Amino acid sequence: MRRPAAALLALALTAAVGTAMLTAAPRLISTPEERAIRALHQHYGLDDPADVAFQQYLQNLLQGDVGWSFQP
Repeated sequence: MRRPAAALLALALTAAVGTAMLTAAPRLISTPEERAIRALHQHYGLDDPADVAFQQYLQNLLQGDVGWSFQP
């Protein structure tokens, strides 16, 4: 009875630590290039789910915002 309980406890602990490490990974970025890429992803909403990005696109489209403008 002790070994299955210990194995189950070890499995649960491993899963908890692994999940914590995976969710902390974006905060552990160390190089300036990776931080710049992460900032661009957040700025342009590339981290958002597809439905949120599509909703934002439709809202911008209804307001007349169809993208960047370049002045000659």
